[in-house]
Parts: sequence; C-alpha cells; structure tokens
Amino acid sequence: MDYLHFEVSRLRSIVRHLAADRINTFPVERDTRDSFDYQWSDTPDGDWTKSRPELKERERNSVRAFTRLPDEWFEGKQVLDAGCGSGRWSWALASLGCAVTAVDQSMAGVHHTKAACSEFGDKVKVFQHDLMKPLPLADRSFDLAWSFGVLHHTGDTYGSFRNIARLVKPGGYIFLMLYAEPNSNDPGGFEYYAEVERLRRATAGMTLKERYEYIGRVKGPEAGGWFDAASPGINDTYPLHEIETWLWQEGFREFGRADHPNHHIVARLLQPK
Repeated sequence: MDYLHFEVSRLRSIVRHLAADRINTFPVERDTRDSFDYQWSDTPDGDWTKSRPELKERERNSVRAFTRLPDEWFEGKQVLDAGCGSGRWSWALASLGCAVTAVDQSMAGVHHTKAACSEFGDKVKVFQHDLMKPLPLADRSFDLAWSFGVLHHTGDTYGSFRNIARLVKPGGYIFLMLYAEPNSNDPGGFEYYAEVERLRRATAGMTLKERYEYIGRVKGPEAGGWFDAASPGINDTYPLHEIETWLWQEGFREFGRADHPNHHIVARLLQPK
C-alpha cells in the first residue's frame, strides 16, 4: 500500500509541474478563481470581522505560534501577506506591529482586507495580483513572507512559492500553510480528501450560490471550511519532503513545523540564491 501511495505521489508531482504553464487555460483554473471571488464577496467568510470576531485574538496567537518569533520581533517589520483573502492574517500581523503589504487575485478579497485593516491606515497596503506572476515588489525587501492556505490553489504552487521567496531578506523568514498529502501515518487524511472529492462531484453542475447552500445543508455550521476545500477545482496536496526541497533550494534553513495534519512551515533565509 505504501509503495502505491509513493508512486501516485511522485506522478502527481510530475503532472503538476508539466501543467503549471498551461493551467490558466483550463476551466478548472477559472472555476477556482470564481469560487474564491464568491467566497470573499457573497458569504460570511469575506466579512470575517463581523461574522467571526473571535478570530482576531486567535489568529494573532496563531501568528506567534506558527512563526515561533517573540512579540518584540514583529514591531516595525516589513511583511508580505501573499493571498490575503478576507484580511484576517493581515489584521493579525498589523496588530503585532508589522507594516503589511497584502495581495490577492480577488478584488473582493482586496476590498475586504482594506476594510478589515482600516484602523491601521498606511501601515497596511493592499493590491490585486496573481501570485503565479512575479510581484511588482523589490527583491529581498521583506522580513517575513506569509502565505496561509493559498499557493496550493494556484495551479503552480512551486512557481508561486518562488515568486514570493525571492522577496525575503537575508535572515528573514517565510511561512507557508499548504495542504498535506495524506499518508499511512494518518489514515483519516485519505477519508477527508475522499469526502472533499465527493462534495466536489456532487456540486459540480451547480452555481456557486447553490454549491454553498448545498454544502451548508450537508455540513451545517462547518459549511465555510468545507466550501473552501471542496469548491475550488485546484486543491493540491503535498508531502513534506517536497516542500522542504523547495525551501532548501532557495536558501532557507532552520525549518519549523507545527503539529497539525496540514503543513504549517516556517523557515529562515540563510543562504540566498
């Protein structure tokens, strides 16, 4: 069984790289973009400061835990929020004292992030951008590049990773949350992704509104999380060693990973390319 899993994992990795420069012509890429536009503009997930105000302190604590950095480190640091979505991580980082540059491919995400972070004024700058394209920002200009649950939806996770990795200063950090490929050490992961695929197939012919309502009927209060996972057609998963290889090749060291089913990885840039 492990052998079969390893072979499928290797094949999926190769196929992703082969499709990376053409994925934006596929219907699945357009559907993924439309799904996130809908999520940020037409569901409670977008206006999180009203729908989930408890996330403020939770996400601020999560930034501390995931980066493993002390509170005093954040004050005055330049931080990139790559794929800001509703703006909850931009808010958390700014509240810790960072100057945040936030980007998202969704204009609805840009709008919500600006609104969520309005109290910080010019400390938070937000603009629209596709992470599969190089960002119009100076190389080696950020103390921390933060990307939570975003790159695995682009269709070119590796290329998008490289676009943000080049922006980290020597001695700075990168944090990535990426979906973990299920493995034999956690059999529940296989069932979870099977359920995600069942939902995706059951809702494939629906409008995005119908899809959200259907998942709400099936999953109840957890509809937002399941919609986030099942609605986008591009939803790649990765083994840890593949991500660590990318980081190593870009000069990152001192890896840290949270104890979580998905990958929450922080690394420090010590040997820039």
